[in-house]
Formats: sequence, C-alpha cells, structure tokens
Amino acid sequence: MYKKGFTLIELLVVIAIIGMLIALLLPAVQSAREAARRMSCTNKLKQLSLAMHNYADAKTEGDQALLPYAYGRPTRDIPTGNDRTERAWNIQSARWSGFIELLPFFEQNAVHAQFLEANAFGGNTWGAGVLGKDDKTTLPLTLASGEVVTDNPRTAYIDMLVCSSNGVARPQPGHTAPTCYRFNQGDNPGSYTNDARNRGPFGYAVRRSLGSIPDGLSNTLAFSEKAIDIAGGTSTDVKVQATTYNPRASGGFSQYGVLDRRICQNSAVSGEYLFAGNATASGGNGFSYRWGWQWAGTHYHVTFTTTLPPNSASCYNRESDYQMLTSPTSFHTGGVNVTLMDGSARFVSEMIDSGTENAFPDPTNPGGKSPFGIWGALGSRNGGETVSL
Repeated sequence: MYKKGFTLIELLVVIAIIGMLIALLLPAVQSAREAARRMSCTNKLKQLSLAMHNYADAKTEGDQALLPYAYGRPTRDIPTGNDRTERAWNIQSARWSGFIELLPFFEQNAVHAQFLEANAFGGNTWGAGVLGKDDKTTLPLTLASGEVVTDNPRTAYIDMLVCSSNGVARPQPGHTAPTCYRFNQGDNPGSYTNDARNRGPFGYAVRRSLGSIPDGLSNTLAFSEKAIDIAGGTSTDVKVQATTYNPRASGGFSQYGVLDRRICQNSAVSGEYLFAGNATASGGNGFSYRWGWQWAGTHYHVTFTTTLPPNSASCYNRESDYQMLTSPTSFHTGGVNVTLMDGSARFVSEMIDSGTENAFPDPTNPGGKSPFGIWGALGSRNGGETVSL
C-alpha cells in the first residue's frame, strides 16, 4: 500500500510557482515602499514650508512678512560670543544657513538655543567659525589646548531635513549633519555673494518679504530636494556630485551669471564628472567638501537653482566668484519633490520644459522672463511669468 505524497516533479513545480509569485510581488512591494518614502519626503517639505510661513508671520516689519535668508546671516544679527577659538561668529557669517532660523518653527528649539544662547556651552557659544576657512565637514575641532570639541550643534542630525529615499545614515561622530532639502535661489545666479543676480525668493544675507514675489506665491518655488552621497563622499553619481572648475577658462560662467549651461550638463560622462580632460571624477567633494552634508552651512549645501532641469548635473566654480549651478535631484524615479511659496507640494518631472539647449540670459540684465522655460520661470520670483505646475 502506497502513502499519498508529492512526487519530485510536483514539488519542483510548486517551488517554481512560488518563486514566480515572489518575483512578481517583490517589485510591487518595493514600489509601495518607495511610494511611502516619497510621501514622507513630501510631508517634510510641506512642514518646511509651514515653518517658513510661521516664521514670516513672526518676523514682520511694518506690513511686510519677512522670509529667512537662504544663507549668510547678516552680521548685524550675529549674536555675541565666539567659537572658543576666540574667533567671533561674524567672521564667517556667510556660513549660516536659513535652516538655523527656521529651527524653532519645526520643533527644534533646543538645537536653535545651542546656536544663540550665550551660555549654552558653559559661557561659550558656537558659530560657523568653528569649521575653519575651508568649511570642511569634518569635526570636531581640536583646540590649541588639546581639548577636542564634541558639542557643536552643526553635528545635530535632524530627521526632518533628511529624505528617507536617499538612504542617508546618521553622520559619523565628529561630522556635520546632512540635509536633503534646499532653498530656491532662482534661475541664474552669478557670484554667490552678488544678490543682484539672485532671482529666487531666498537671498544671500537678505530677508525678502512675501510681498517681493510679484510672479505670485503659487508660481514660485520655495524648497526642493537634493540627493546627497551616502558613502562618505566617494560616489560619482550625477545626482549627488558636482564638477568643480574655473569658468573663466571654460566659458561656462561670467561675473554676470550663466553663459553656457551645456558645459555643466556635458561634464557628466557615464555617471562621472570628468571635466576638462580630468581622468578622475572631481566631485563636489574635491576640496574635502560633501555637498549637502551641512544643513547649517553655506550656499552649495542649502540652495538650488533652476538653470538645468531636475536630476541634471551640478557645477561649482571655486576658483573665481564662487558661482554655481545646483540642480535639484532625488532618488525618486523620474523627478523631484518641490514646494511652492504658497506651501503646496508638487512632483516635478525631470522632463519639464527648461528652455532650448543653447538658452542663456542677457548677461547684463538679470530681469525679464527666464530663458529656461517653465522650470526657470518657477525659479524666478520676478520674471513676469505666470506659469504654474
């Protein structure tokens, strides 16, 4: 008498069917997880926009609701104190990001107090000067006495500023902390300290008002995503790195802004930046920088431009004028999350109209309509366009 059971062939068939079902379901599960991560990133952007509006409500002069600067805290607003190396905070005021001002408006009062309270560290305070002239992301600072500083608020990891799709872990001990979100600085910046070229709503050491956006709050970008490296600055991914070069030699920039954005766009070869015949990827970290790994830092860490479309290359001129193109990027498929100045959130396709290939602005006149299509128009606050997403 035979016992009932499966034959070997039947067992193999069942295993094959199960394997096929797993293969079919796995992409759906991954897609659902990414959809949840993308929604989380969108919600964080909305919270930033809400913080911005609450800040504007609290920071009024006359009938003007003021916005935070993108970076570069005005010297007159730098609190007293120093970084325990006897360097006053205002020495490097350009390295104060607008996120520091927004901290109390998204429930980070304790971190904000560390920057501003005179006695937050036993009678000493912490400012941008602690990073030194090269603005590197490696901390802590070892003082002349041999004391190692470990309590710098710039190392504070703030989950609200990190998109989960980016896969960023907490920073290593003694390193500044990251942000995946950025302030809109417009469609054609020149030197980063030349605010006359900045057509975005957030400027360098300038507090614009909500009333200074004649294009309309629903037609002007506020915040966007910017993907950052995961492996300590070793990645050459177009989305996270940037070419560093001298635009006076390349013709890509002038003191007036962008001359030929194709030079930046074409600098990415097979996912790596090999600009000007350089045999190795220079990356945005070519000078020990990690783009986006200083939420409390300066322009290349916390701002974006709408000169090139989403998920495009980024370029930075460290040799002269400190100009940059920092294109919004993300690890979402096909585009990036953004918020508009009215607080609404959108997903922008990387295929959005960004002008013709050889488009460039009038080098001596920063006004007028953006030459960079719908994308450029969304970046400018005062171009006279009424485009919307």
